[in-house]
Amino acid sequence: MMFDDLRDNEWALVEALFCAEPARSERRSRPRIEARTVVNAVLWVLSTGEGWSKLPGRYPSSPTCCRWFDEWQADGTLTEIVKRLSNNGREVSLRGRIGSTAAKPPVPPSRDRLRGAFWTNPESWRAPVKMA
Repeated sequence: MMFDDLRDNEWALVEALFCAEPARSERRSRPRIEARTVVNAVLWVLSTGEGWSKLPGRYPSSPTCCRWFDEWQADGTLTEIVKRLSNNGREVSLRGRIGSTAAKPPVPPSRDRLRGAFWTNPESWRAPVKMA
């Protein structure tokens, strides 16, 4: 299935949903990815029904897009994007599984599980100790 990225007039409809982070000259990390490219990636996945691993190279990495998708789904931004685009003539067919990429809840640790070494705490660098 073919997917067309958002046109400028469509982006104007949803742009206000994303707060722009002020540019900092002392920032040394990677530059922040533009929300527009992630919105296009998310809509591509939802429209085509393909998985995140099939995301074309013109979009940011699949873990990045999936993380933003999960955040937008949790706070209602995704619903608002689809609603605004649909109300203004953009046909957004949701072939993807919206809830399938949500993070699974963490499994509670078992009391009789061995404790491994973790780099976050020097006390844990000792040999594994059986928890009582």
